[in-house]
Amino acid sequence: MTSNAPLTDLLLRKIKTDGAERVEVWDDRVPGLGVRVSSAGTKSFVLLYRRNGKAKRMTLGRYPVLSLLEAREIATQALNKLTKGADPQAKKEEKRSYPRFDDVFGEFLRLYCNRKNRENTARETERVLRSRFLAKWASKDIRSIRKHDVLSVIDGILDEGKPSAANHAFAAIRKLFSWCVTRGIVEVNPCTGIGMPSATVERERVLSHDELVAVWRAATATGYPYGTIVKLLILTAQRRNEVTGMRWSEIDTEAGTWSMPADRVKNGRFHQIPLPPAACALIDAMPRQNEAFVFPARGNEERSFSGFSKLKARLDHVSGVTDWTLHDLRRTAATGLASLGVAPHVVEKLLNHATGVLGGVAGIYNRFQYMPEMREALLRWERHIEALAAAKCQV
Repeated sequence: MTSNAPLTDLLLRKIKTDGAERVEVWDDRVPGLGVRVSSAGTKSFVLLYRRNGKAKRMTLGRYPVLSLLEAREIATQALNKLTKGADPQAKKEEKRSYPRFDDVFGEFLRLYCNRKNRENTARETERVLRSRFLAKWASKDIRSIRKHDVLSVIDGILDEGKPSAANHAFAAIRKLFSWCVTRGIVEVNPCTGIGMPSATVERERVLSHDELVAVWRAATATGYPYGTIVKLLILTAQRRNEVTGMRWSEIDTEAGTWSMPADRVKNGRFHQIPLPPAACALIDAMPRQNEAFVFPARGNEERSFSGFSKLKARLDHVSGVTDWTLHDLRRTAATGLASLGVAPHVVEKLLNHATGVLGGVAGIYNRFQYMPEMREALLRWERHIEALAAAKCQV
């Protein structure tokens, strides 16, 4: 099936074959430029042109590894060569004689991450690889990448003073090369023999009462969506990706429940928790901008909210609280619940931990959901937060 339309990123994200063997859409801006969508959903930019009276097709690259803007630039350059009498594909065989990093990167996302990882994990892996490695190695023969190349990137991240980011980047690139070895793309993983860049130190940060109130009030001032996300993190003690990836289908504010399917939860187990009144009120007051996601991504209705760094910095500025992470709110809530006398097994059930009191054999045989106890615990926690905020305002 073939059609003509001005190509946009929104169109490229939405276009599907709808049962057809293949779909082709041609750009109105650059003559001959189009996108071909296979029955498997793979989207590739192509350029059609004529040389010596013969129609020829030039494959430019896959979307979104190759952006629409980049595809237009490459197509324009190719057409300029054609007007000068040169064949844009004169060096095609030379270019295809080795596996480029950007091509392998796209295949890794499609064949491994998107199939075997949860949506948020796949998205984070793509973000790390794209931001840290793709810009440096895009056209490089992936077989030529050596240990010193990997270390150069990792050392650069450490020089930025970001040991945790270095660990995440190393884990992502090591996984990509491990996949390449299993696929026969490379013979040796260049990450072999390299230790984790930075020692993993378990965080113990728990916000004080004053800090918690400052963050709560800053979240109120920041508003939707980020401030609302932060408030829900505090009120529910759930993980960041679970809150930001919240679906409308999971929420029942009338019953006061939030039910997360197993594929949305870190440990792969269905998780249902009660929603305290304040959380229900926050959700009910939110604009329904998307039929699927409670917090949709800006400009991409098929994904949930992301882009925390700038907004976290803004929250730090407003609250005046430093040296903390969003995950610290979960630890703060767990600690606060325990200080309010909530039983350890109820706290663990709220956190959906696979270890501890409800771990192992105990977890297998004890299937009681503790919904009344969790509801009472979160209600107690909500009242505690409200009392702290009210006392702080009166000072």
